[in-house]
Amino acid sequence: MSALLDKHGESSELAPGTVARVRAGLVVGLVAVAGVAFVVSWTALHDVGRAIGLDAVGAVLYPLSADGPIALALVASLVLAGRHRRAALTVLVLYTFASLALNYVHGLVPLEGTRPRLSPVPQVHWVLVGIAAALPVGSIACCADLVTRVLRSARPAAVVDAVEPHVEPVDTPQDAPVDAPVEPKRPRRWGRRRTAAAPTPAPAPEVPVEAPAAPEPAPAPVRPLVAICGGSGRLYRPEVPAAPVPVAEPEPQPEPEYQPEPEYQPEPEPVSGLSAEQAAAVIEQCWREGVLSIRKTAELADRSKSLVEKHFAALVEQYGPRPEPQQMALQGVAA
Repeated sequence: MSALLDKHGESSELAPGTVARVRAGLVVGLVAVAGVAFVVSWTALHDVGRAIGLDAVGAVLYPLSADGPIALALVASLVLAGRHRRAALTVLVLYTFASLALNYVHGLVPLEGTRPRLSPVPQVHWVLVGIAAALPVGSIACCADLVTRVLRSARPAAVVDAVEPHVEPVDTPQDAPVDAPVEPKRPRRWGRRRTAAAPTPAPAPEVPVEAPAAPEPAPAPVRPLVAICGGSGRLYRPEVPAAPVPVAEPEPQPEPEYQPEPEYQPEPEPVSGLSAEQAAAVIEQCWREGVLSIRKTAELADRSKSLVEKHFAALVEQYGPRPEPQQMALQGVAA
């Protein structure tokens, strides 16, 4: 364990192959501790196991549940990073203090009879027995948690190694500018403070700069007029009329387009005294032209509106819809 700490003490980053081997060994060790939770024969913890009521086999295997997580958490803190490493260190600290407390109690309390007590005070004895009894359960839970964290932390690294593309080195051209070497800081000395000379900056490359446009001349300040009266010597400032405010001219509006007026079509005068055939001919002619309404057609044919509506309906059934104005919808029919 100390060799592993000396080897990787300066840098927590390991090679990919080493990380994989350490993770595999860590998983095997954690599973072994969680499966056998009672495997070491240290005298102090063996007696503590007897004090909490374990049988002979349990007392022999009990110390592993206390000292096993300490060693495994120490190895896990070297492999894991971030919050997983903090969890491993927490397990390491808790089990270290618990094991030290039980070993200290074992050194103070001698064995008497077949059922030794951890403390002559009943309340303290109960607390220490609770700590000793909680170690196996905590060992199983913490070892399982560490196994999960190790396996979970191994997945992103494998994905990054598989996806990360190979980048070939690119030769730097000779014409590329090289940064000036950085001067190392001098050690601070006690005494009078000396001001170090500022480093001479490297000359910047000349870049052609366009000449700026000539600025507009500023208007000359307006000085108020002053009149001096000869007799009294008083100063009078005559009132200067304010400058006229420029008024924006309205934008010219486009002229309206010329639209010719529709031609005037005189309405036909009504003819009185028409026969039925003549009235039917007038109604049909008005229907064909599509200009006059039913009321105008009735006045022109000297008939009622209901009769004109019946004639129009008969014409629609015979020839189709009524034609629009100035459009011949019927073909093959004499005007």
